[in-house]
Amino acid sequence: MKNEEAAKEQKVYDVLDELGIEYDVHHHEAVFTVDEVVETGNLMPGMNVKNLVIKDKKSGEHYLVIIDDFRRLDFKHFAGLTGWSKKARFADDEDLMKYLGLTAGSCSLFGLVNDEEKHMIVVLGKEIVEADLDTIINFHPNVNTATISLTIRDMFRFLDYRGNRVICEK
Repeated sequence: MKNEEAAKEQKVYDVLDELGIEYDVHHHEAVFTVDEVVETGNLMPGMNVKNLVIKDKKSGEHYLVIIDDFRRLDFKHFAGLTGWSKKARFADDEDLMKYLGLTAGSCSLFGLVNDEEKHMIVVLGKEIVEADLDTIINFHPNVNTATISLTIRDMFRFLDYRGNRVICEK
């Protein structure tokens, strides 16, 4: 399992290096919730975000919602933004593996390196969209024992490279 996780992590670094994106890596104990991040003192400088995968059971579409760590997901608000039906729910483990090649707790923007068919629709919270492009933002590199820090400008460069549809909250 460690070799598989190391390969998932390395794939992210390889893509970032290929794109010439500068980043810092912070290794830490595995964390699964925002509360654990705060309790362990692993809150990184910059913008810390959570990555939530939502499945609209009616349309079959999947969304990677990226919002500030301390913000709660308002399903009604995001349904208006995205067109989710009332049957939208958090994706299950099978969907996470199928579309992002990841397990719960490791999902992040970088899971898109495994989404070859561009199935996942990315939804960015307004706190990200409205932030200065030089603001540092933090994501797991497809494992929850490390965090990558990069600029929001470079996050957008990565998104452009991947080519998934992106919806920006305004």
